[in-house]
Amino acid sequence: MTIDTKSLLNWVGGKRLLRKTIEPLVPKDIQSYIEPFGGAGWVLFYKERWADLEIYNDLDGRLVNLFRIVKYHPEALKDELKYLLGSREMFMQFINTDGITDIQKAARFMFLITRSFGGRGETYGTVKKSSGGASKSQGNILLKIDAIHKRLDKVLVENRDFEKLISQYDFEGAFFYCDPPYTFGCGYETTSTKDFDHERLKEILKNIKGRFLLSYDDSEKVRELYKDYEMIAIERLNGINNKDRKNKMFKELLIANYPIKET
Repeated sequence: MTIDTKSLLNWVGGKRLLRKTIEPLVPKDIQSYIEPFGGAGWVLFYKERWADLEIYNDLDGRLVNLFRIVKYHPEALKDELKYLLGSREMFMQFINTDGITDIQKAARFMFLITRSFGGRGETYGTVKKSSGGASKSQGNILLKIDAIHKRLDKVLVENRDFEKLISQYDFEGAFFYCDPPYTFGCGYETTSTKDFDHERLKEILKNIKGRFLLSYDDSEKVRELYKDYEMIAIERLNGINNKDRKNKMFKELLIANYPIKET
């Protein structure tokens, strides 16, 4: 079985199924590549290098801590993880116990996300027929840590509000791939679809000097907000609720302030 070493963990809203669609839409003449809503980094890690300067940002401190540890202390993280089991008892202990050091916190967070249903980190991931969920190989997870450690070599890791981040790194050669919380659906505590300010993001992107590519749910609100921009409607498999045929496909939009339709 081939191990996908271009990823580290599952994440709600992750772009595993869209990264092949997104890649050719990214301009080739960019000088910097910035992800204000980095999440699990599925698009960032898809290529060996997008630009001379690459910046990963997320408001979720658990993600940022994990990637900092993977970048600077991969062996210590692997030591914390390598003897853990796909155990419900251990899963519940990790839910109810905070790590003390940043390395322990990263290990706890990664264990809960990789062993939970849908990457939510809340419910133990049981399966009946396959080796997914909580029964996945811990050895494969360690191999992914090594691969992502190398990929993060020159990537800057930030933990800032998107407005401050975009304002700081914007210039004519900058490219922003934005994958914000959607207008509906599930998310995490720091990326609640209920509280996210979609209008503020639109106003920031409207005035940047660089270019942006934005992935969003196909909703009336998003179409109205970005009606003056190039927009492509796409569909992907619904990663979590795909048992119900009516929910099999999820409609999304790719939006940009530069030409993407012909590409």
